[in-house]
Amino acid sequence: MKKIKLIYGHDTLCGWCFGFTPTLDAFAAAHPDIEINVISGGLVKGERVGSYADMADYIAEAEVKMTGVTGRAIGQPFRDMLQQEDAPLSISAPPSLAILQMKKLVPDRALEFAHILQDAHFLEGKDVNLAATYDDISAAHGFPALDTDAIAGATEDTPDVAASYAQSAELGIQAYPTILVLHENDRVLGQIDSIYEIEPFTARFNEIINSKASEEIRALLT
Repeated sequence: MKKIKLIYGHDTLCGWCFGFTPTLDAFAAAHPDIEINVISGGLVKGERVGSYADMADYIAEAEVKMTGVTGRAIGQPFRDMLQQEDAPLSISAPPSLAILQMKKLVPDRALEFAHILQDAHFLEGKDVNLAATYDDISAAHGFPALDTDAIAGATEDTPDVAASYAQSAELGIQAYPTILVLHENDRVLGQIDSIYEIEPFTARFNEIINSKASEEIRALLT
């Protein structure tokens, strides 16, 4: 079979992506030959940017649904962060730039970094706008140091961030998490949405692959 690749439409501030982490990690461990490219799409940008304190009620309601579906719960430190008067700004650009930097430095660890960063945020309540958050993660997990000053000052107009958001839009990614299954020539074979358990996720992946393989065989016979 031709080499298959996945694109992971992701955002660090997406609670559903946080809930999806165990499934994608399990799939990646079972398929080490499949390249997974994390694409940051910019969930929180423009008019959505604001203090986390203003979003506390919405997040509390969404958490109940997310946990019920995925089985993952956010940590109390994150909930406590929402109640602070000086709660951090909710904006996707800084963690998006961090992931983009890590992809350039150690592309084979970009997914690992994205998941560790997201867990630090949703489980430990770490502020992903602060340079220290990234310094601490790099030191604790053996990642290379990032340009944390650039990360802390990133906006959706930062060139690398804007390019990533544009790429996500061009791919038609409209929600997170989204998985695109690609042929080695980057042709999209299919899409996987809203599956948070490893068995049905793998079944859907195999369905896409087997369907396309059959189409290619039929084309050769006609």
